[in-house]
Amino acid sequence: MAKSIGTNGIDIQRNYLCVVQYSSRDASVRQVAIQPLPVSADLSAGSSTAAYWDAVTAGLRVIRRNMRFAGSDAACSLPCDMAVARALEAESDEPDQTEALRWELEASLGGPVSGYAYDFYEVDPGHLVDRRRYIAAAVRTEAISKLNKAVKAAKLRAPLIDIDLFALTHTFQANYRERLGEASILVHGELHRTKLILVYNSSYVDHRVADFNVEGRGAAEYAAMLRYEASLLMASGASVTSIANDGDGAAMYLAGALFTDRAILTALLGALPRCEMLDPFRKVVCAVPGMESEEVRTTHSPQLAVAVGLALRGEESA
Repeated sequence: MAKSIGTNGIDIQRNYLCVVQYSSRDASVRQVAIQPLPVSADLSAGSSTAAYWDAVTAGLRVIRRNMRFAGSDAACSLPCDMAVARALEAESDEPDQTEALRWELEASLGGPVSGYAYDFYEVDPGHLVDRRRYIAAAVRTEAISKLNKAVKAAKLRAPLIDIDLFALTHTFQANYRERLGEASILVHGELHRTKLILVYNSSYVDHRVADFNVEGRGAAEYAAMLRYEASLLMASGASVTSIANDGDGAAMYLAGALFTDRAILTALLGALPRCEMLDPFRKVVCAVPGMESEEVRTTHSPQLAVAVGLALRGEESA
């Protein structure tokens, strides 16, 4: 079967879906779509899981009717608060690395690992002497099953399923290669929930999830929360990054639907040192009709950042 000329990235968030199609023919993003979901951002606050996945299914069908996908395969992501991500280590002379990591992951889960789909990614392979460092990602098999069912209903399939924070890291790597040797904090902001990811030397180090209602508390309090969470991340990653326990020690990049609000984005850029919007089209070419102007791209780019990373990952694995 002929190889598809493009790849699809589908970012599944609590309140919306984003789709990005990347064309391998001309190395550019050719189509995008953003579809709101009519469900609560916080499933623990009363919305049923069934209602959420019904909304995801309906949203994908709407996008499918209005967008021509590049083939039927799509790289998909789930919010990191639906998953588990851990930095793990194993002795270099351990003969069965996978079993040692599985045991360590199970201990961190507090329950049987058999209920999860999981994988391990080695960090900086071949360069660590005494201990080898890995990133573990685990998602409940029930969530994987529901995602696959929703994608299948839209006549698609998801051979690659990731966590949004890893996809966002991939977008950062593709667009900020000259800064990968620095410690950086990627912020994915939504109206009620914010995720912060510490990356260093092209790799995930740690992350934090903070529940914060920006509408109720304002940009100034939100900036203070980011500074506090960033300082905790820097402290947890101090042994890896060798940077002082200070949120100002790392540049901060903003992505997510929250930062499509220009007033909030402007307030944060003024309140936080070394802070800027994470531009998924800084190096990746955007050739979407109607997004030629910088103003239009800036409006939609924060929300598309994860989906861009997924489309690029899909291209690499195709």
